[in-house]
Amino acid sequence: MAEPQKNGTKPKAEDAPGGPPAEQAPTDILAAEVRWLADGCFDRAQQATVHSNFDYAIALYLEGLRYDPQDIEKGHKGLRDAAVHRKSQGKRGGLARFVSQIRAAIYQMLGRHKDALLALEAALAHDPQNVMYLTQMMQLARRLDYVNVAIWSGELAAEETLKTKKPQKQIFTTLADLYEDQRRFRDAVEALNQAIKIDPSDRTLDKRARDLAASSSIEDSRLESVTDFHDMIRDRRQASASATQQVIRTKEQLDDQYAELKAAFDANPQDPAKMQALAECEARRGNIDTAMTLLKQALAQSKDYRYKARMDDIRMAEYRTRLRELDDQIEANPDRADLKAERKKISLEQDAFELAVYQERQRQYPTDLGIRLELGIRQYRKGLFDEAIVSFQQASRDPKRHVQALNLLGKCFYAKKLYQEAQNQFETAIEHHELTGDAMAKELQYNLAMSLEIQGKLPGAIEWFSRIVQQDYQYRDAAKRLESLRRRAEEQEKPLHP
Repeated sequence: MAEPQKNGTKPKAEDAPGGPPAEQAPTDILAAEVRWLADGCFDRAQQATVHSNFDYAIALYLEGLRYDPQDIEKGHKGLRDAAVHRKSQGKRGGLARFVSQIRAAIYQMLGRHKDALLALEAALAHDPQNVMYLTQMMQLARRLDYVNVAIWSGELAAEETLKTKKPQKQIFTTLADLYEDQRRFRDAVEALNQAIKIDPSDRTLDKRARDLAASSSIEDSRLESVTDFHDMIRDRRQASASATQQVIRTKEQLDDQYAELKAAFDANPQDPAKMQALAECEARRGNIDTAMTLLKQALAQSKDYRYKARMDDIRMAEYRTRLRELDDQIEANPDRADLKAERKKISLEQDAFELAVYQERQRQYPTDLGIRLELGIRQYRKGLFDEAIVSFQQASRDPKRHVQALNLLGKCFYAKKLYQEAQNQFETAIEHHELTGDAMAKELQYNLAMSLEIQGKLPGAIEWFSRIVQQDYQYRDAAKRLESLRRRAEEQEKPLHP
């Protein structure tokens, strides 16, 4: 429930650009319009935050979340940002926080889980570091099947509970469940390893972590890259008959949805929200050109950048799909030089396109550190190391991306032959990375060993390569490098004979 504004009035649904409240949206067609209403609230809330009108911003964010409780980027993150700024000014929750907490409890007892979730958001707005509220939000969002919201609030709860004297193991085990359901096995292993640190006596956690680590290794071998972790599985040849039936059912559902969305669009062809809803459906049906035409119409009608961003997302996905297809063809025909040349050409086009996209997005959202990181990755791929260094240094301010940004920063320095600076970044990243045996830990150790080796610091390089091979003997060429470095060290130690 939205909190009062400074003038004592409550932001109304009518203040957003027209339409009924979220509770009156009976179909997916209206859901697109409801999302439009939510964006109206979120955009005004962001402006209020910029002008330090945090109470009003919080009220607007809460109102927007009534329409679209699953909007993390604009809704939940925006609300948290306003709440943190409000608290930094010395403002406390007082009675409003306790009232919201009581409402949440009552709504849960009544089985009104969505209302309970929103009441918890209101309580968090006045106490954004409250572990109990964040944990309850994770559990409620999971019950509502708001998976991304559950993970987001769970990650915040994990971050906050680690600051306390007695971290809560259950937060990490629940997070592991959520990650596993999303096939994010590596993240699930990291969550379980943290739970093990909290309760080393729980042997079931250790076994489960090992099982998930094995699943992670299998999954990683089938993924395009770390940065594309959430992309589709590359090897589609092992699809089962049941999966095929699921595709058929999904196609039927999409056809039914298309008929409804097309009717709504025809009834009001000037509505950007209806254009977007139909475009998303067309994209899922594989009609990319039609989807792009609709999104262009929505952009021209509304001048809203998010439609341009969606078109770019579709184009980037097309590049990844084409490259996966070429990878499959090259795997089946490794001697085809024409396929390899085509892949190189498409890859260069992809890099240029994605760089332009993220440069534009950074201008649109200059404070978004996630976009900064993605921009840095594209700058690094294009060999723009100076620009990438700036991007990664900024992205490293985000606690969630800190280690990844430092690793990439070190790789930039290495590429520029600034090996001591690269070494410093890898050492700092290792210091801040809590897990010792996951893929990121091994990559950091390998990169540090390489930077030490090229500087001629053989004892340090030998030590880090040794650590790697003791964890994973087959990791890259670490074992060969270790043997070579030890021979070099022995040669240097041999006495010279006259």
